Amino acid sequence: MLGPTLQKRWDWRAAGNFICGGTGSGLLVVAALLSALGLHTTGYALLASAFVATGLGLVWLEIGRPLRSMNVFRNPATSWMTREGMVAMLLLPLGILTFFTGSTSLLILSAIPAALFLYAQSRILHMAKGIPAWRTNAINPLIVTTGLTEGMGVLLIFAGLVEGNVAALFVGYGWIIALSLVFLRGAAWLNYRYSLANNAPEQTLQVLERANIVITLLGIATPLVLLFLGKSYAAYQLPLAAVAGFFMVLCGWFCKYQIIIYAAYYQGFAITHTPARGGGKPGPGLKPGWRLPQ
Repeated sequence: MLGPTLQKRWDWRAAGNFICGGTGSGLLVVAALLSALGLHTTGYALLASAFVATGLGLVWLEIGRPLRSMNVFRNPATSWMTREGMVAMLLLPLGILTFFTGSTSLLILSAIPAALFLYAQSRILHMAKGIPAWRTNAINPLIVTTGLTEGMGVLLIFAGLVEGNVAALFVGYGWIIALSLVFLRGAAWLNYRYSLANNAPEQTLQVLERANIVITLLGIATPLVLLFLGKSYAAYQLPLAAVAGFFMVLCGWFCKYQIIIYAAYYQGFAITHTPARGGGKPGPGLKPGWRLPQ
C-alpha cells in the first residue's frame, strides 16, 4: 500500500511563477485602487509588469524547450494555465503603457487582467486534485489575498519614492486598505489550515504547523503592529511603512513556497475497509500517512 509522497514535478521555478506573478498582479490591483483614491501610483505599473514577466519567464525555464511554451495557449476552454497566459498577454502591454503614459485610466484598466491573472493562479493549484494541500477550496482565497497583500507590501516599501505618498497612505484610506489586507490574509490562512485539519497527509500538516509560526508572527502580527505605530508616529512613517511592507511581501512568498514545494504531498492510496477473512467481519479502512480524526 502506497502512502503519500512529495510531488517533484514542480520545483522552485514553478513556485517562482506564483510568487512573482501573484506579487505583480496584486501590485497592479492595489495601485489602481489607491490611484482612484488620489495617490500617485502609476509608476508601479512597470514594476508590476516586471514581476509578472519574471514569473512567466521562470515557467519558460522550467519547460526547458522554448517552443513548447506555446502549447500553453491550446486549451482555453479547460486549462487555467492557458487562461493565465492569455490574460498575461493583456496585462503586460497595459502595464508598460500605463508607466510610460502615466495614465490613471490605463492603470485602472490594467487592474482587470491583473485580477483575472491572480484568480487564474489560484485556480491552477485548486485543480490539482491529487494533492490535498492544493485541491482544497480554501486555496483560492488564500492565493488571492496573499497576492494582494504582497502587492500592498511592495507599494509600502517604495512609497517614499513619490513625495507625499507615505503621509497620504496613513492619512487616507491606504492605511485602512493595508490593515484590511493583512487581516484578510490572516483569516484566509486560518481557514486554509482549518480546511486541511484531518483532511491531508500527516507530512503536509507538519509542514503547515511549522510555517504557521512564521506566518502568524512575521506575516500578520508584525505588519499590524508596525502599521498602527506608523499611524501614531508620523515622524517614523516612512521606515515603519517600508518594514511593514517587507514582512507583508516576505511572508507571502514564504507561504507560497511552503505550500507548493514542501506541503505538496500526493494523497496516496487507501481502502474504505479491510476485507473479511473466513467468517469474520470487515475491518475499518486504512489510509496510510494520514492523521486520524481527533
